Amino acid sequence: MQPRDGNQRVYYRVECPVVISHCVVGDRVPAGKPAGAFFPDEEHFNLLRELSKMDHDSSQLLHLIGEQDRNLGAYLNHLNRKIDTLARHIATLTPGMSQGSEQSISLSEGGLSFRCPQPPPRDSVLAVRLTLLPSYVGIAVYGRVVSAAPSPTDEAVVAINFEQLPDADRHIIARHVMKVQITQKRNQGTDD
Repeated sequence: MQPRDGNQRVYYRVECPVVISHCVVGDRVPAGKPAGAFFPDEEHFNLLRELSKMDHDSSQLLHLIGEQDRNLGAYLNHLNRKIDTLARHIATLTPGMSQGSEQSISLSEGGLSFRCPQPPPRDSVLAVRLTLLPSYVGIAVYGRVVSAAPSPTDEAVVAINFEQLPDADRHIIARHVMKVQITQKRNQGTDD
């Protein structure tokens, strides 16, 4: 997909598993209302998102501590894994997670495509909530429907371009796309 701002750069796309929920919010992005506000369990989702942000923010510091003191670095890594385990457990207990659809989507920094049984109207704006797997990192964003095509199953493949994507969410998507690329290359190397 290409961004709508006239920049014709095409973003790198990956197929990746997510839990996705969406709802139609109209024909334009609501002013001053975050996309997450359209989902009933926003506070659980925000907790998971904040834990993920803290993990990312502290990763470089954790690495430096590990270089200076291996035992302390190992202990802090252990605590970090405990927190990750708790966050994943919270994610499975979050009521809205069970309402989402777990599926493989096509994702880029410019947008995504996913399957849904009842396609939203073309050019409508959606609030979309993604939980990226297996990390359980969550984002809630707005997107404009650019197409809804039939698929071999009874579902339509809906493509959206992100609208007013915050930089923090763009960085989360970019990191996730990079991780998926690295994993795919590593798996290709072992298949050869």
